[in-house]
Amino acid sequence: MECHPANKLSLSTTTSHQSVAGCATCHTVHSQQPPPKTGEHFLKATTPALCNECHAEVIKKEFVHEPVKMNCVLCHNPHGGLRAESNALCMECHSPTAKSKVNSDAPTALFGGQLTVPAHYFPKLKLLTLRNDLGHPTTIHPVLRAKDQDFPAVTCMACHKPHGADKSVPMLVTETENFEPLCLSCHT
Repeated sequence: MECHPANKLSLSTTTSHQSVAGCATCHTVHSQQPPPKTGEHFLKATTPALCNECHAEVIKKEFVHEPVKMNCVLCHNPHGGLRAESNALCMECHSPTAKSKVNSDAPTALFGGQLTVPAHYFPKLKLLTLRNDLGHPTTIHPVLRAKDQDFPAVTCMACHKPHGADKSVPMLVTETENFEPLCLSCHT
């Protein structure tokens, strides 16, 4: 941490890998002269292979979310936490305004410049047309609302698994292609 003060600050304010496993779990020790650089940021392997060493259950799903296959750090800060909170994480790529970003002919900055992806990084991206936090899965359905006495909170992850599912292409939390059990979990 003496050499990486920016990481020291983020590690002290978030749930972090460092506090669980230590830096050397993912990075080569580079105090040697010259340092044995094995990859970007002295990583022992590339992502997602490096992440799968500890999180293998994520990639074993039948239907895996495309970012999970490509690079875990698209959504996760590798030192702890998510790149954005609640629906902002999903809408960074799935909102209508994201189309110009992810289908650009140039590299695209995501999450306010936290990372950059190459041109045309997500060719099969499903975009959601939303208006005033309404519009998915139907035009009048809320996509973001707080829990109240009648309904649970509504967020992307209230209905969808973020990493993958075994029995559901849209990665529903109910693990079924039929939407009815999911709808009935709130609308009984």
